[in-house]
Amino acid sequence: MTTQPARRIHIEGAYNVRDLGGYETADGRRTKWKMFLRGDDVSTLPRASQDALTDYGVRTVIDLRGNREIDAQADNAFSKSPHVRYCNVDIVGDVAIDTSDSDVTRLKIHTAYRNMLDLRGEKFRDTLATMAEPGALPALFHCMGGQDRTGLVSAMLLGLAGVPNETIAEDYTLTAEYRIDAYLGPNLQPGTDPAQYTPEAYRARNCPPDVMLDTLGYLDDRYEGVEGYVRSVGVTDEQIATLLDALLT
Repeated sequence: MTTQPARRIHIEGAYNVRDLGGYETADGRRTKWKMFLRGDDVSTLPRASQDALTDYGVRTVIDLRGNREIDAQADNAFSKSPHVRYCNVDIVGDVAIDTSDSDVTRLKIHTAYRNMLDLRGEKFRDTLATMAEPGALPALFHCMGGQDRTGLVSAMLLGLAGVPNETIAEDYTLTAEYRIDAYLGPNLQPGTDPAQYTPEAYRARNCPPDVMLDTLGYLDDRYEGVEGYVRSVGVTDEQIATLLDALLT
């Protein structure tokens, strides 16, 4: 019996690297494993973790962070790697994302996602087009937490494949299960109550499923769905066909 790959890829230096394979589509197909990986910040991965990802098959790393984020840290661990192609696509630009804990902030996240989709469409196009290039896959795309920018790109890939919106929202909220580890253990700040850092609290504050469901509904209403959106920003028929071939078993 073939063992199914794990959703989460455990590596030192990152908390939210995971595979988009194994999700069932509306027509009963499945997304392929080991083709599209989403992640949090991998810019400072130790060599062993870099090797683990290239051994997993990663050939392209797409860094969705902006210049200020990149300049504030060391060069991306993969930027000079002889084993992968490294690309930087600044998804956010001047669109602000506030993830503090309040109902008003939840509205801000909704608004920020809509603004990114409406104002930064060429960056989503560039990200998807890079993945559709010959030899680009398997690809890992990442931002800082692997939640917002990475979450929107993941939603586009899964939406193109025909994965139901509810499943896409569940994938989005998995960040709460994995990123919580980034605040505990050696990273726990003095005076911090670990009881306040739970997946439930993180999910409610940063990645509630209704945010992604609202975003997908917005794409349905304004762009006639994910495929309508990616076509509207310039992803070609050939690129979509390449992505679908890579996405689906």
